[in-house]
Amino acid sequence: MSIVDEIQRDIFDYLDSHYGIERDEIKSHSALNELGIDSLGLLAIADIVRKKYDIVLDDERIASVRTFQDFTDLLQRKVAARERASR
Repeated sequence: MSIVDEIQRDIFDYLDSHYGIERDEIKSHSALNELGIDSLGLLAIADIVRKKYDIVLDDERIASVRTFQDFTDLLQRKVAARERASR
């Protein structure tokens, strides 16, 4: 399982426990605001990612996330940048 997959699993768990959104309800094109996830929810997810995986998601970039795919893309870029930096 890749780190992005692990992070997504944690996000799905968070969304289920805090918003009652089950994994099968979330599609890549799902708009986060239509799922009921507001900016505070995004910041909470970013905090989970920072604390558990030591990946910092900039507030500016987080503000541009509109869909679950946007969030996944941001995570993939951050993970790839971290891997390049550790070489």
